Parts: sequence; structure tokens; C-alpha cells
Amino acid sequence: MGQVVEVEFKRGTADHSRPRQTKAERAPKTRPGGSSDKLTQRLVNEIPAPVSGKLRVPDGEVHGLFLRVTPSSAKSYILRYTVEGRRGEAAIGDARSITLVAARAKAVAMLSDLAVRNVDPVAKKQAAIKAEKAKKEETFAALVARYNVDAARRKRPRTLAYESWLLDKHILPKIGQRRYAALKRAEIIAMIEKIGSGGGQITANRAHAMVRQVLNYALKRDLIEANPALAIERLFPENSRERVLTEDEIRRFWAFLEAARANAGAGLAPGREEGERPVNGLSPSAAVALQLCLLTLQRAGEVVGARIEEFSWTDRLWIVPAERMKGKRAHAVPLSDLAMERFREAFDRSGDSIAFPDRSGEAPLEGKRLTRAMARSCKLIGIDHASPHDLRRTGRTMLTSERVGVGYEVAERVIAHLVGSAVSRVYDRNEYLREKRAALAAWADVLKLTVAAT
Repeated sequence: MGQVVEVEFKRGTADHSRPRQTKAERAPKTRPGGSSDKLTQRLVNEIPAPVSGKLRVPDGEVHGLFLRVTPSSAKSYILRYTVEGRRGEAAIGDARSITLVAARAKAVAMLSDLAVRNVDPVAKKQAAIKAEKAKKEETFAALVARYNVDAARRKRPRTLAYESWLLDKHILPKIGQRRYAALKRAEIIAMIEKIGSGGGQITANRAHAMVRQVLNYALKRDLIEANPALAIERLFPENSRERVLTEDEIRRFWAFLEAARANAGAGLAPGREEGERPVNGLSPSAAVALQLCLLTLQRAGEVVGARIEEFSWTDRLWIVPAERMKGKRAHAVPLSDLAMERFREAFDRSGDSIAFPDRSGEAPLEGKRLTRAMARSCKLIGIDHASPHDLRRTGRTMLTSERVGVGYEVAERVIAHLVGSAVSRVYDRNEYLREKRAALAAWADVLKLTVAAT
């Protein structure tokens, strides 16, 4: 190491508040040129570089502040301090970039932090550098892991399962290893377009929404300064959900479901006999589930998740627990004669407490499997694509029609939609069972007449 030459003012009396001086600091205390005045901006600008070693010139105004000059004429300000018996040296800044006044102000701020809050300037800077490095190096996949922990406290299992599939299948393979703080709008757009070009335009829109949610999580926790996904408009159009089956479609679809319940009818492959399971058709259990979607007007996931403990056969009532409802509120569904018959059939067929078990027999069927089954059924019988949710919409539309004649408020309560203001919902805990029972009984009667028509 080169020799360090340090020059500082002469002091009249000892100052015990200053850091302990080295031998070099106790050397002759005169400034270059014989001046004994404190540091000035002119001196900082004009002081010559040492021939060898480093020159440290103390400031006479702020204790511990030095101007450091190297043989290459580099000049910088440093602050010497003592914390818990240890000596430290913090860089203030390049003397070509900041003025002496600014250097003094920064040094005073550091000394104040040290005296009042015991904050070590060097340790503080190192911690900031480490945090910034960690923020820059953290991947989008690591951010997703943190987001998932937060989402698990707020979202339903079904939603979490879909998000997990979307992330693992479409998003993480493309941007999982990118630093989330460095993600650009252009690469998010490119990812969405690539997903959409494969025919999954709706999935592409959902992937966009998923990335936006994850980055919003980072934004709210001050991990990023801006969310690049927010300014991206929806890239692919989506048709509004307006599908309502006609009476003829309801009739044909119901006939297909009845055939599937008997394990017969449309979908038989050549050489198959009546009673064998239709190839690419519908299982008897799925057929009953779809009929119940139409009879009760509840969501597919709520129907296939039905368990025996949710039913009161004496009261002809099905109580869907809050944890299985989209709105997180328990929902009472009065059962018509036909709905009672179909639910009893489902439990008899399963032989278990689960009405519609999956292949393992240990868990309920997933709602999306019923959606796919209905899509195959529509294709087999030659009607336009429809989903279980379209059955729910069809029934809800029919409830307020002239044929059924149910009032708007009761019809909304049948499908578990919230009615009235937030205040009125707090005070009105009435389940409207009598009105809902009459509405669903009337709907079942109209449905039976519709499917029986020729």
C-alpha cells in the first residue's frame, strides 16, 4: 500500500469527542502552502496531487470529514467515525460531483444518525446495496411463490387451482426466470400474443390478468415502482356470456341426458350394445349432475360438490355451506320433487356421502369436468356449444318470464345473488325459503312440460 500523508489544522486544545488520531494524524499540522485556515472550495479545487501515497486533508468545520487526494488527482470526501469502540470510514462522494457545502451537510446527517439512532453509515449503505441487489436478482417465479402465500389467505381453492394451472402451464415457462423488477411491457405483450396465437385467446387474456395481479402484489409492497402490465389493454376480444338455450335445445338436451342416465342412446360406437357406456358420450352420473344444474340453477361446482350432510330430506332442503359458495355465504336451496329424486339417485349411485365422486372415489368431481362433458354432449347432438353456466342463465331467464312469473328479487335470491343495499343485507337475514321453494317448484313444472312437448 502507498504511504498515507495526512494534514490537518492545529488545534489549541485536545478534543476528546473526535476519533482517536493515528500517528500520521499527529504529524505536523499545517496545510499545503502554509495555510492554517479550514477547508474551502477553492482549496479543494486547487490542491495538488501527492507524488506518492494518499493525501488526507481534514476539514476544520465538521469533525471527521476529510478530503482525500490520490496521486492520480482523484479527490473525494470521506467521514471517519467511531461506533461501539470500532473505527469506521464512510465515503461521502466524489469532490468533482458534490460541493464542500454538500459534503459537510451529508457528513453532519451521518453523524446525527450515528449519535441519535446509532446507525452505522457503512452498515446502512451495505444493507441498502444488498437489498437493491436482492430486489434486482429476484425472479418472477420467486415473486409468484410469495404471491401464492398471500392469495391462499384470500381466495377459494378452486380459484387457486386455476391460477396455479395458468402460471405453471403458460406463464412461468416463459418469464419465470426473468427478474420481475426488469420486466418490460413489450415482453408481457409478446407472451400474451404467443398464448393467444395457439388458439387460447381467452386463456391469453386470463394470463395477462394473472401477471397483472402478481405485479400489483409487488407494487403494493414497494418491490417495484410501476406495474408494466397495467397499461396493456385486453389483446383479444371476449363475447359476453349471453347464451340461453331455446326450448327445442332444452328438449333435445334433456332427452340426451335421460338416455345417458340409462347408459343408452346417442354416442354408441359400432358394435356396442344398449346398456354399455356411450363412447365420447356422457356417464350416468354426469347426466344427473347436469340435470340438477338445470333444476336447481346452482353453479356446476356447487352441484358436483354436494355431500350428504348438506341435505335435510324431511325439510326438502339443500344447504350449500359458505366455504363452497362464490360469495362465501351459506345458501339454502329448496328442492322440487324432481330435484329430490335426482339427488337421491346420485347418492344411491355413488354409495357414499359424496353425490358425484371423481375416479378416486375420495373427492367430488371437479366442475370443469362437467363443463367438458357438456361440451361433448352438445357436439354429439348437434346444438351450439353451451356450458353448465348457460343452463343456470337459461333457468334464471325463464324464472322471470311470463310462463313462470317469478319476481326479480326472488329470482336473484334463488341463484344466490345479493339483493338490496349492504345495510339492508345486514339486517335482513331472511332466507325467503317459501318464495324460493315456490319459484323452483314452478320452474320444475315448466321444465317438465317443455321436455315432454313433441
